Amino acid sequence: MPPSLTALFRSRRWLAATIGLAAVAIGVIVALVTASPAPLAVASPSPSPSPTPAASATPTPIPSHSPSPTASPTPEPVAVCPLDGMPVADDLDAGGTAFAVQVENHPAARPARNLSNADMVIETTVEGDTTRFTGIFLCDHTEGMTGPVRSARYYAIDLWQDLHVLTVAFGASNVANARFAAAGMPYANGLNGQWPWFQRYGPRAAPHNLYLDIEATREALDTNTALAALAARVGPIRAPFTFAAEPVQPADGTTVGAIGIRTNSYWQFGWDWDADSSTWLRSDGGAAVTDEVTGERLTATTVVVQRVTEEVVYGDPDPGGNPRRLHHLVGSGDGTVYVGGVAYPAHWSRPTAADGTSWTFDDGSPVELPPGQVWLEIIPTQGSVTAR
Repeated sequence: MPPSLTALFRSRRWLAATIGLAAVAIGVIVALVTASPAPLAVASPSPSPSPTPAASATPTPIPSHSPSPTASPTPEPVAVCPLDGMPVADDLDAGGTAFAVQVENHPAARPARNLSNADMVIETTVEGDTTRFTGIFLCDHTEGMTGPVRSARYYAIDLWQDLHVLTVAFGASNVANARFAAAGMPYANGLNGQWPWFQRYGPRAAPHNLYLDIEATREALDTNTALAALAARVGPIRAPFTFAAEPVQPADGTTVGAIGIRTNSYWQFGWDWDADSSTWLRSDGGAAVTDEVTGERLTATTVVVQRVTEEVVYGDPDPGGNPRRLHHLVGSGDGTVYVGGVAYPAHWSRPTAADGTSWTFDDGSPVELPPGQVWLEIIPTQGSVTAR
């Protein structure tokens, strides 16, 4: 349900009336002639010639003045979000700090709140090859609380270095925290007591009831020195895709009506193409998924699958004893871009950790997308992705 905004610009012209000028008539002067006395001899007098009247001057007409047209003002350009190509909310700044919020995807935590208001959503595996979301919030407002928010994972380092986003989460493992510190990653950790924008909310039991007030966090960027210091280290947003109203796409696409993704024997999710809304509809375990804020189905304009190698980290188990996952997001690999009900083979490349990920189609042209929310599915190569 991507947001849709339109700006209308009007111009006015003033019309001038043409002023007619009346001509002034000049009167005719009649000359009177006095007759001389008659001589003694009576003679027939010669008639006196009639005086020639003076010619009246014809006034030269003044041409009507045609007013110069007033130039129409040039419409101000509409700010566009670099993450989804959509207009930016009036009071937000596309050059501001983007929050990467770690949102839970456990069945006990569904439905999540405000994922439909994220500019981009990244989903990837955690322990047990179940998945977790990272909502990137920059250009649109949220409504109420966002979450449930959970702890950060190793790949938060890559998202910060790649996209230039500020990780906002609630805790992390000791190994993960050590990795974050070694990389110098800015991290707003709700467990350290400095961030009052986290709170328990709703009827769910812990740990599935921890949420974040994103609007209050945005306001705090101007008032909270600790948060402002973290934001100063993030860097300007760096988007992986470009957008156009009529994107250029290759001719080798395959029509697709549904995408099925499986990361282990029991964890499956996917997307169904809906031609009426021109969006992909989300499902988890075969059930439709909604946003708790709107009550409506989660949708995406574009779904991008990025295939990566994944490493199982046995020395850093979660509280249940399950080993963590480490994704290799520096390098290159294959992927698929699903847009407009069509699948396009693609490739990703990120030569070093300091680089941003670039995407190209099979023909080597850069991936260009239509405006709308993007879901990036980071899927290990051992996972299954099918389309029909």
